[in-house]
Amino acid sequence: MFRPTHFLFALFLFSFLIEAQAARSEQIEYPTYYAHTNGISIAYQEFGNPEDDTIMLVMGLGGQLIHWDDDIVWGLVDAGFHVVRFDNRDVGWSSKLYNLDTPGVITGLRYKVGMSLGAPYKLSDMADDALGLLDYLEIESAHVVGMSMGGMIAQIMAFKSPDKVKTLTSIMSTSGAAELPQGTVELEQTNGIPTREQAIARTVRMGQQLDGKVAELSEEQWKVIGARSYDRSFYPDGYMRQLWAILDSGDRIDLLKSLQQPTLVIHGKADYLIPVEHGRHTAELVPNSRLVLIEGMGHFLDRISKPLVIKEIVSLANSNPS
Repeated sequence: MFRPTHFLFALFLFSFLIEAQAARSEQIEYPTYYAHTNGISIAYQEFGNPEDDTIMLVMGLGGQLIHWDDDIVWGLVDAGFHVVRFDNRDVGWSSKLYNLDTPGVITGLRYKVGMSLGAPYKLSDMADDALGLLDYLEIESAHVVGMSMGGMIAQIMAFKSPDKVKTLTSIMSTSGAAELPQGTVELEQTNGIPTREQAIARTVRMGQQLDGKVAELSEEQWKVIGARSYDRSFYPDGYMRQLWAILDSGDRIDLLKSLQQPTLVIHGKADYLIPVEHGRHTAELVPNSRLVLIEGMGHFLDRISKPLVIKEIVSLANSNPS
């Protein structure tokens, strides 16, 4: 089971730290649509020709669809694919489950002693959301790419609906095995809900820890990322429920051993949040998977790593067309 160093202090490790899109003075806003599936509303965007093979992008913990940045999306479209990115439940513009509890002190104590945590939803429910979005869009099958928690969701999607997942790409994710090493990122303890300025400053401090070794962002670039994320959607309760879902969903060891889809596992060698051993273990479990380790990449897709990742995703998809 994936065990972060600090459970209750992880509240403000926002998804915009998962990847570092290049800071731009202007951001293009694309049309956002809504799918009503699995009892909730999912906000999504589409790019490219719907007649082409689809690549579905699944974001990580607390992540919004904008954190699959435009370079990635258009790189895949230019390679001849229809691309779908979306907000998971409880973040961005998708349904916020206001009526559900958030984890508290008792949850942390239960976690420490290995008890069930009673999360109001689990990763399998989030996988059903994504599969339901494919149904809503009348997409029979797709190449599914997940990053961090999104990789965990993508793994479950491939297990639950092998007919809908042509290929699986798991990026900077994990099998959830308890024996794997914990990350060394220092998560901040916080009191109360931060102001916009405090949240952005925390982004900068955290981002500097998650930077890789080859393409570090400046403080101003991190501020742009933090501001855009905060202004689009700021909902800490949803982040905490997603974290709760991860902690209460167990490992995926047996699930990964059973996968039959062509699978690509990508991990950065300088990932200090989910160490590279997690990627290696995932690839060891999935039969006939391909492992790609990127020198100097941290827990985000930097400007140097992105072209490599796009190339690998396209290569896998082109080798397994409709």
